[in-house]
Amino acid sequence: MTLVTHLNKLETAGLIRVAQVEPELEYLFRHTLVREAAYTSLLTNDRKRLHFAVGEAVERMYPDRLGSREIAATLARHFREAGDDQRALKYYTVAAEAALASYANQEAERHHRRALALVRSERERAALLSGLGEALYAQSRYDEAIQVWREGIVLYQALGPEGYSGLARLYARSARAAWHGGDPPNGLKLSQEGLEAVEDAPESHEVALLVHEAGRAYFFNGLPEEAESLCRRALEMAEHLGALDVQADALATIGVLPNQPDEVALESLTRAVEIAESAGLLDIAHRAHHNLGVNISNFLGDQRAAHDHYLKAAELARKRGVPYEELFSLINAITISLGLGELAFVEENLPTVEQLINTISDPAPARLNLRGIQAELMINRGKWAEALQLLRTSQSEAQQRGDLQALLNNSVGIANVLTELDRLGEPVDWGEADAVLKKAIEISDRGVGGRVWPRCLMSIVHARQGAFNDARVFLKEAGEVTGPTPTIWDEGSLKYTEAELAAAEKRWSDALAAYEIVAGIAARLEMRPWWAGMLRLWADVYISRGEPTDLERAQALLREALSAYEDMGLSYFAGQVEEKLRDARAKTYDQAIAHQQITEEMAQARRIQESFLPEEIPDLPGWQLSAILEPARETSGDYYDFISLPDGQIGIVVADVADKGAAAALYMTSSRTLIRSYAAEFLSQPELVLSSVNHRILTETHAGLFVTIFYGILDPTSGRLIYCNAGHNPPYLFSSQEEGTVQELHKTGMALGIAEGGTWDQGEAMLAPGDVLIIYSDGLTEAQNEQETLFSEERVEKTAKTNLGRSAQEIQEAMLEEVHSFVGDAPRSDDLTLVILKRDDPLT
Repeated sequence: MTLVTHLNKLETAGLIRVAQVEPELEYLFRHTLVREAAYTSLLTNDRKRLHFAVGEAVERMYPDRLGSREIAATLARHFREAGDDQRALKYYTVAAEAALASYANQEAERHHRRALALVRSERERAALLSGLGEALYAQSRYDEAIQVWREGIVLYQALGPEGYSGLARLYARSARAAWHGGDPPNGLKLSQEGLEAVEDAPESHEVALLVHEAGRAYFFNGLPEEAESLCRRALEMAEHLGALDVQADALATIGVLPNQPDEVALESLTRAVEIAESAGLLDIAHRAHHNLGVNISNFLGDQRAAHDHYLKAAELARKRGVPYEELFSLINAITISLGLGELAFVEENLPTVEQLINTISDPAPARLNLRGIQAELMINRGKWAEALQLLRTSQSEAQQRGDLQALLNNSVGIANVLTELDRLGEPVDWGEADAVLKKAIEISDRGVGGRVWPRCLMSIVHARQGAFNDARVFLKEAGEVTGPTPTIWDEGSLKYTEAELAAAEKRWSDALAAYEIVAGIAARLEMRPWWAGMLRLWADVYISRGEPTDLERAQALLREALSAYEDMGLSYFAGQVEEKLRDARAKTYDQAIAHQQITEEMAQARRIQESFLPEEIPDLPGWQLSAILEPARETSGDYYDFISLPDGQIGIVVADVADKGAAAALYMTSSRTLIRSYAAEFLSQPELVLSSVNHRILTETHAGLFVTIFYGILDPTSGRLIYCNAGHNPPYLFSSQEEGTVQELHKTGMALGIAEGGTWDQGEAMLAPGDVLIIYSDGLTEAQNEQETLFSEERVEKTAKTNLGRSAQEIQEAMLEEVHSFVGDAPRSDDLTLVILKRDDPLT
């Protein structure tokens, strides 16, 4: 009976079915139980012969596919069942290696374990243990991998010099697994042990691998100088040997070592990516992309490019089936997204992170990395206390594990939260902040993480406590450790610290300028939460300073911050900004009411002050007199006065209080009253008038002000003017008899209100027909234009001489027109008083 006849009978009986016709006819049992029943009905020897026959048949049928996972695994099973352990071992080994190459890591583990059950040679056992460790490592089962490799190390050591290559490789891989498992100190210990074990070995690919891994371990244990030396030695060895994997891996490490010039670091990582990708080294390409993301973020501040590299690294790890490495890069991408304010990406990928963590045999190191993100999300919801407790827990775990990077991150995170709680008015333990930052500075000085921000944060902590000298010391240190080319992050950290210190010291202008720069840096980096936070702090300084337009500026900044927070979905911070906006609006309203009241009061004060000025210019036969006062503010410290005296004489006063505004106006009013009082007592003795007024000012007022006064007594009949000039600008007397002659009526004593016991000499001048006397305050000569040039005495003289032939009123108008034209749109800085006295000339 032919095979076809038997198959037809079995098919008719419902025991088998046709699975496919092309390219070859294939039958399958309809049920597993049928297959098992048929199989168990065979005698043991018959089974072995059947398996052997199937194995040989498959070898003959697929000679070109014996290295494939499926064929090799099939052959291994059949030859094992046939009792041909040698051929079964051969094919299990092939299947295991093929599964590893295809990133079928669990399958690779099964094949390696089955091969180990058959192996007899110690050398072959060591090789299989190496492969099994790789399968476990790829599944993020790092402790198991190290344990398996430790067995292999013992076997390779027993081989003597012949085992050096395998020994170096297993020590290198064990050290890397220890680092991934969150135990950097053990990684360093294993690599040091390995270097000692192969110190007599010649150069080889495996030795180069171990030398590089030792360099990595030194770096992650805060020993950067030893790290660089070993990494460069490994690179040189790998280039000599043509070992592309070690070259790429060493370059990937060199690129993140501290004190490397930015361009060297970026070039090293770019070369690492190129070598790894061209050689199909996906594990090293993952690491190079990840490290390139770190450096692009740190050196260039290009967050989106860094994000892309992290995602590329995560994709490569996923292709290889290595969950821990995928998780490592994905967490960094999520951290970038948090900084960019792209919370949708964060929420979308956090479940993937949790799934990956659940696939890892020791999830503790991964959860340590994840807690930083979880703490940030808590802060975004206003759960500061919970975030602080989470960071404290993580810090303790990092301390126990000896994970310096995690310890640094959590220490800085704790100090950050404490400073923000202080800003919110909550009590904080500054001793804790000081302790964690000392630890952070110590770690950063060992080459792990940045050195600038921990010192900046320490400066801020001291500033918050009012220890400004200590704050400045740490700020100076932070600036010194930036190196010749500070990163954009360093610039932002330093400027933010300057802003915080200036605000604490109430140096508002410095704080405003610094916050503006920090906000600009945050905008350039597209770090929207940081940018919105700086707008809030910037607005706080405006509110604290409280100058007239500050509340409006603060509200504009707060509106921008509110819009940003709402766009990002950060409702807690949006609520905080809304509350600040409400407070600012209320203050603005109160300020407007107060300003209105002050305006009304100042307007009333001005009306009162103007009432003290002469209502009318005295009418002096044979004389022309004009006067004007232009105040710089609502009220003035200048004044002029005309005092009627016996025998037709007239007292002329021009005075200038050394201040402006309401205080000067009150001082002026007091001075005017005193001068009038003593002018009536000392009719022809202006020096006694001023002496008496000075005594009263010093004994009865304590404002710390003084007043310059020109007081003259004119005899209209003779033209004789006796006067005292108490520190005032010298009036100009222009002669009509001698064209171009100008007499200055210089100071005859000091200003009033400076010192008791002052004396004033009496001066005298004669005004002939046609002569002009110009008395003025310094608001005329010191008037400034937009270029800050003064109007000057020279322009006063020139304008007066040009208009001497005109009336006193016309001379005044010409002088005012000239000074107004000169000043233009520049703000007025001082009161201006101008009195013109001209004696008529009967001949003109």
